[in-house]
Amino acid sequence: MTIHLNLNENSYDIIVERGVLKKADEHLNLNRRVLVVTDSGVPSVYAETLMKQCKNPVLCTVESGEGSKSMATFEKLLSLMLQNGFSRKDCVVAVGGGVVGDLSGFAASAYMRGIDFYNIPTTLLSQIDSSIGGKTGINFGGIKNIVGAFHQPKRF
Repeated sequence: MTIHLNLNENSYDIIVERGVLKKADEHLNLNRRVLVVTDSGVPSVYAETLMKQCKNPVLCTVESGEGSKSMATFEKLLSLMLQNGFSRKDCVVAVGGGVVGDLSGFAASAYMRGIDFYNIPTTLLSQIDSSIGGKTGINFGGIKNIVGAFHQPKRF
């Protein structure tokens, strides 16, 4: 099933389908550099399945939990993109829950003033709450989601 989220120039499709991860390349443009961001609580087979479909994947696994929504982890993602020669034509894919989606989307929004972002939520909460609406961000100064941007995914 495809649900179209109509946001004018920021519109995108939400794909709801059993086994869609195994054919992500049919729905997402993975024929470029792809930063795949996941966390230690997500089964590694999810990221591995996605990476096999990418032309030039770079994997970043962060620790699970709110502690990863930090300036240090944000900087790590930006550094990985810079070290691997990411351009404005490349993308970030979040594979995980709300923390991974918030963090990855914010990194994608900031790198080169915004590159493509895809969100693959793996928890029920992130599927129905944090993955829709383009809310991205990190925690700072002890305040949750105080630094961030609205950056809609290209697809999800």
